Amino acid sequence: VWFREEVPRYSFITWLSFLGRLPTKDRLIFWGLAVPDRCVLCSSHLESHQHLFFECLFAASIWSMFCGRFITSPPSDLSSVVLMITRYNGLYLSQVKTIMKLLLQVIVYSLWRERNARIFRDVAHQPVAFFRIVDRIMRDRLLSLSPAPDQAHYLLELYFWFVDPFS
Repeated sequence: VWFREEVPRYSFITWLSFLGRLPTKDRLIFWGLAVPDRCVLCSSHLESHQHLFFECLFAASIWSMFCGRFITSPPSDLSSVVLMITRYNGLYLSQVKTIMKLLLQVIVYSLWRERNARIFRDVAHQPVAFFRIVDRIMRDRLLSLSPAPDQAHYLLELYFWFVDPFS
C-alpha cells in the first residue's frame, strides 16, 4: 500500500479496504444502522468490501478494461491483486509493479468515491466514463513523477503501452 509513487489519500483508502474497515453497508448493518443493503453500483448484491471492489458487475467491468498486457484477467479479491503484483517478473519489473500498485489504489479509491457520489450526491458514471476518469488520474499521476536518472523507460510511456487498446 505504501510506496514512493503513491498518492496518500489513495493509499489510505486502499489500506482501509485491505483491513476491511471502510463503512460498507454490511458493516453499517452489523453496527445496527437501518440502511438499504444493496450495492449502489449494481443494485444486485449485499455491499461488502469483496463485492464493492471486485465482485460487483461495475467493478469487474472496470478491472476488465485494464486487462491485457500485464493483467490477464480481472482480479477476484485484494489478495489476488497483491499476488499478481508480487509475482510479476517480466521486462521492466519495477516500473510495471509501480504502475500496477498505483492502478490498484486508483481503482479502489475511485470506486469508493463513485459509491459515495451515488449515495450522497445522486451522481453516477457509466463504466466507460469511469474508465476515463481512472485513466486520467493514472496519466496525471505518472506525468507528475520525475523519472529516476538511471531509468531507461518512463512510467508514463510504459503505462501508454499498458493500456493501448489497439495492441
